[in-house]
Amino acid sequence: MSRLRVLVLAYMVSPVRGTEFAVAWNHIRTMRTHCDLTVLYGAAGPHMGEVVDFPEPNFTDRDAGGEVCFRFVAEPRGAHWLNALNRRGILTYSFYLAYRVWHRAALAEARKLLAEERFDLIHYLGPIGYREPGDLWKLPIPYVWGPIGGATSFPWQFRATMPLKGRLRLIARTIGNALQLRFGRRIDRALRRADVLLTATTSNQAIFAQRKGVSSIYLPENGIEGAITLNTGKFPATPLRIAWIGSLEARKGLILLIEAIARLRNPASVRVDIFGDGPLRGQLEARAAELGIDAQLLWHGHVSRQQVLDGLDQAHLHVITGLNEANTTSVWEALGRSVPLLALDHCGMHDVVQPPYGLRVPVTGIEGTTQAIADAIDQLVVAPERVEEMARSCAEACEHYRIAHRPTVFMEAYRTAMTRFHGQGARQ
Repeated sequence: MSRLRVLVLAYMVSPVRGTEFAVAWNHIRTMRTHCDLTVLYGAAGPHMGEVVDFPEPNFTDRDAGGEVCFRFVAEPRGAHWLNALNRRGILTYSFYLAYRVWHRAALAEARKLLAEERFDLIHYLGPIGYREPGDLWKLPIPYVWGPIGGATSFPWQFRATMPLKGRLRLIARTIGNALQLRFGRRIDRALRRADVLLTATTSNQAIFAQRKGVSSIYLPENGIEGAITLNTGKFPATPLRIAWIGSLEARKGLILLIEAIARLRNPASVRVDIFGDGPLRGQLEARAAELGIDAQLLWHGHVSRQQVLDGLDQAHLHVITGLNEANTTSVWEALGRSVPLLALDHCGMHDVVQPPYGLRVPVTGIEGTTQAIADAIDQLVVAPERVEEMARSCAEACEHYRIAHRPTVFMEAYRTAMTRFHGQGARQ
């Protein structure tokens, strides 16, 4: 079979940024060895329409792995004005209105490309949120969507961790999520139109199956880059060095770890490196000082990705306290450096964090979960050899999470999508 020609829609893509940017870039980098890719994108920088991470907006990237054509879809004037408040940090939700307009421009560009070239299928890769299904599903060509997520809700029992403004946003998001899942006609049509749907977590997979009657393939949106390594020089794990990574905002749940450290039998037996910054930093630092554990916490602030990776190389344990997310990038960064995980037992962490390299704590509420985190850390402090055993298990137990293995799954999804589409006839 000749190489497939795939039109990829990846709104955010960058070789130097993390999160959704990295998801798209990693996919392109691995799939280019199997397919000819043309990528429609709208951001290679902090905001829509910014392409600071690329040499020019439209370019073709050639290397031994294959050729990729990047086609920039410029920010329409209407989208620019709608997104103005978001750029200034005044009304972040204005982005979604702008994003909707941008998708219309992406559809126009896709139609132009289809008139000029032959493509075997379309893959709407990201961002992973299901709420904006875009418009490329309207085109008469095999269609793959995902991995997608975002259908799960914030655990309401943790609302006290959020400031008043955050709680109001939580209420709005919860209501909006429920309404979109039930009444989103464009979402329903896009889900039914997809020849293959991929979901980033098993909880999202279950929601779309139960509420929409749509089956999907479970596949985390990202994975481990490169080979799995281990810095053996950091053992024995005394004191226990913990890495926490993320933005300092309520949804990331750092307060749970801070409260847990204060409950340890001997807080001085651990050191916590905190990589990230955000609006709650002052409040969190003050709480740590109030609890008398500020000496155990080192606040690195916003640092480069390489500095985070260097920090993980020195860490014995990565703690993830996110309260509602799919699979945070730091999961894969930690596993790629054989750093064991301690995470809440929900979202993507429920699927990925498994023995023998990880520990999950129950999501019962602020009090119960905080104590469970403390108990788990205490057990590792008194048994540092267990930490090393968990670390050494990563190389074998996590091999299947390496991005290098993902093309097999995607190529099978692509073939399935083409078979289903052509078997049912071209659909409008």
